[in-house]
Amino acid sequence: MEPTMQTNLFELQVDQTAMAYLRDAARWAKFLAVAGFVFCALFVVVALLVATVLAGLFTTMGTSSAVGGLGPGFIAVVYIGIALLNFFPNLYLYNFANRMKIALLNNDQDQLNISFKNIRALFRFVGVLMIIVLGFWVLFILVLIIGTAGRVTT
Repeated sequence: MEPTMQTNLFELQVDQTAMAYLRDAARWAKFLAVAGFVFCALFVVVALLVATVLAGLFTTMGTSSAVGGLGPGFIAVVYIGIALLNFFPNLYLYNFANRMKIALLNNDQDQLNISFKNIRALFRFVGVLMIIVLGFWVLFILVLIIGTAGRVTT
């Protein structure tokens, strides 16, 4: 019969060196998260500018869409989508930084666990996004190969 473990296998502890590293990581994480939020806001501002300024520009030029049939509304939606896609990793990073700072100041195990939960969520989000992007790349390459093979044989 196997014994059940109620505690961690090695009883890991956060010593002063680890605390210094985590404190420094939290500072950098907060900086990166705030910078990421600023870039998200800039993407939304650019999307609104594209939607209004380019729409007016195309109207004065007598065309209703940009090159390739993509209008300013579509471009604005893409930019807002990019901003939204970048918002969540920055939110997880920001929450990690704040919770880690509280955990280290108050020696609070619950806040430390929540902090690590947020960094895990960040890595999971970025990992899933990477899998999706790699899948699209593979699909794109396959379509490119099949399209090229179709032209070569005819």
